[in-house]
Amino acid sequence: MAPLNEEMIEAVEGIDLTIAGETRRILAEWIGVSLTSTEGLEQINREALRLQGLTEAASVPLEQQATEEWAQANPGKTPTYLDVVRGKETAWRAAREMVLAQELYSQVTPEVIARVEKIEDWLDKAVQESEDQARRAHDLDRWKSLNVRNRPVAARIVHRVWLEKPAWFRQLAKALVAQRIEDNQPVPMTAFDPVAAELEAMINAEIRLNPPGDPNMPF
Repeated sequence: MAPLNEEMIEAVEGIDLTIAGETRRILAEWIGVSLTSTEGLEQINREALRLQGLTEAASVPLEQQATEEWAQANPGKTPTYLDVVRGKETAWRAAREMVLAQELYSQVTPEVIARVEKIEDWLDKAVQESEDQARRAHDLDRWKSLNVRNRPVAARIVHRVWLEKPAWFRQLAKALVAQRIEDNQPVPMTAFDPVAAELEAMINAEIRLNPPGDPNMPF
């Protein structure tokens, strides 16, 4: 596949944000196009450009229709600049919705949905089995790799005790609290609980040993 030339790159940069975002989402999440390869990104860009062109073409008759309807509703009047802009925006949104439905969303067939759901189910079971194995083995460090089953109560505790901490700290804290719940160990109820200071020291030690790329990102 030929790489995108400068003209095409310029076109991609000026593309409708909804078209660009939805193309990326559908092709990556449902069709399986890679977001980490040059080929995958080129495929997404080319599809977005195709949809942009179809939307531009479809919006022309819709804009003409809107102009005619305005004239019929306002006989003898001249549309203001704002009226013209509103007509163009309405026509574009209608054309975009039609093109995305016909050309993009239609790619998510029942067969595609079934395939993706099957893969997600397999991944969920694999993650759950890994978490269960770590728990059965009494791995005291499993929280450091987030290999602990998600527990809503752990998230609530972390929100109450460490709300002001960076995202990565809170992510580790949720895993550590969830692990201690699994192991029947005490967890803090407030920021003033002595257990909170103990766990905070453990989390800070892990962050110093394995610093995240960005402490404000939860992954």
